[in-house]
Amino acid sequence: MGTRSKKDDKELEALDKLIEEITVDAYGDDEQLSAFQQAFEDDVTLPADGFVIGEPVSVIAVEYDGNERRGLTAKCRREDGAEYEMAVSEVVLPHTSTGARYIAAYRRWLNLDPYPAETRKPFRRGRQHKVTDDDLDLSKPVELVALTVKERAARCRLLGSDRIITLCTSRLREVVPGAIVTVTPRKQWRYGGHPYLSGEIQSTRIDVKALGLVPLRLEDMGMWDPNEEYWQEEDEPIEEWAKPIIAYGPRPMFEMEQVLPGEDIDDPFNDPIIR
Repeated sequence: MGTRSKKDDKELEALDKLIEEITVDAYGDDEQLSAFQQAFEDDVTLPADGFVIGEPVSVIAVEYDGNERRGLTAKCRREDGAEYEMAVSEVVLPHTSTGARYIAAYRRWLNLDPYPAETRKPFRRGRQHKVTDDDLDLSKPVELVALTVKERAARCRLLGSDRIITLCTSRLREVVPGAIVTVTPRKQWRYGGHPYLSGEIQSTRIDVKALGLVPLRLEDMGMWDPNEEYWQEEDEPIEEWAKPIIAYGPRPMFEMEQVLPGEDIDDPFNDPIIR
């Protein structure tokens, strides 16, 4: 049987507080659903990139038509431009975003697990959103983040988003993964469903803050007691460096989220550790 950590309890308490704030003046399911819809409209920036059953979509609206059994629906747009409606509870948004927090609160209000397994995965795993024609203005410089670099092409994401594009240009010897590349664009096209951009590199820079990276999670692993660890053989003295560690006594223990190269089957050379 699984155990809940203090962190889990705090997350649920925060969601309960958010639900109370959203529904404070709403009575009955109909009014509370309307209140949730208004909260999404007021506080969540749309369109927003998300996923439905692992497929990348753009969430363009959250709606409630008065059908209590249907609840909130999300109008989603696929990469091919087709639009359809899904239950909001089935949509996954970036786990650090306001939208993800509101979906978690809505799922808890529905008595569902607010954080199903797929919502806890890093947002960039699996298929990724691609840059569209509307994302770039070819009349001015474009800023891209290099993800992987080859001799004459670099897989990049558009700075400020998770949308990917392949840059075809010279001077890539000056570019390393993680660098922000400013490009004077020449041409944008698609081949095999993937977007490409050609142009001249104006400059490159390293700017960690601008990358908008999501820190790896720390999982609460309970308490660690150094007295229960192996430090030396029974007939050997304890090393001086270990004595203050043992003397400090039990303390909380955490494990950092694991990331593995080659997790993206569409890009086996993608390295999330470098990313």
